[in-house]
Amino acid sequence: MKTSFSFVYLLLFLGVLSVSTASIMIRYCTAPALVIAFYRVLLTAGLAGVIGTKDRGKGYLSISKSDLAYCLGAGFFLALHFGFWITSLDYTSISSSVLFTNLQVIFVMFFSFLFLKEKVGLKASLGILTAITGSMIIAGGDWHGGRFFGDFLALVSAVFIAAYFIIGRRVRARVDVWTYSLVVNGTAALVLLSGVCIAGLPLWPYPTSDFVLFFALALVPGIAGHTVLNWALKFVKAPIVAVSVLGESVMASILALIFFHEALRAYQLIGGFLILAGIYTAYVNQAQDIDNRDQLKPASLEG
Repeated sequence: MKTSFSFVYLLLFLGVLSVSTASIMIRYCTAPALVIAFYRVLLTAGLAGVIGTKDRGKGYLSISKSDLAYCLGAGFFLALHFGFWITSLDYTSISSSVLFTNLQVIFVMFFSFLFLKEKVGLKASLGILTAITGSMIIAGGDWHGGRFFGDFLALVSAVFIAAYFIIGRRVRARVDVWTYSLVVNGTAALVLLSGVCIAGLPLWPYPTSDFVLFFALALVPGIAGHTVLNWALKFVKAPIVAVSVLGESVMASILALIFFHEALRAYQLIGGFLILAGIYTAYVNQAQDIDNRDQLKPASLEG
């Protein structure tokens, strides 16, 4: 069965839309942020284990010790990302939180330069400066509005998710997506469970609606969102997938306006435009220099 451009891009759009619903669901939860994060990754791991490949046992047993170590490291940073990002939604707007989290693309490039010695071109550097300028505009406005702490938490979460992506880039080519999702999310669940216990937070009881939302977070942004985006990498260039994720900022802001009447302020519009334009410019130009390998190709939908 061959895969067409239109079908891939339709699923890519639905994947980004699915990811964009996460902040809305989290706002409706009454449980503490660490508890929400724990149940999200726990249930995502469970769904990955159930939905996974036909021969799941072979996939799990075939992971080398070094790849397993990478998966455990990725899970650790994923736990920190969710812990900080979900907490940020208690202190700042959905739009600002998602925009600052999207700066992970810039941090990925910075880590690549720092640890992998990948040079950053002039156009990419200008894009980075543009994104930083936009973030400073939003941070300045949110400082006066008493929301700077939430922006800071979202920015820290971007650093952690960037580390998660850098580690995952080393191992994903050798480990299938379902095995990777199970191990990484399972590790993140253990890390977050430790945090929940240290903080003295109860895992129950919470309203039934919270547990429905926990499952929805795992199924929609977790499986239908991130897993679909990983799947799309088989058919389109990585820069297309990465840049398309920037649509999360737009979609999440629209959903926040619909559900919570969170209208964007002038400084958020200006800063948000600069952040998205800067990330787009930086990533696309950098990707043209270091990654020309992912080509659209016909393939089976399996896997």
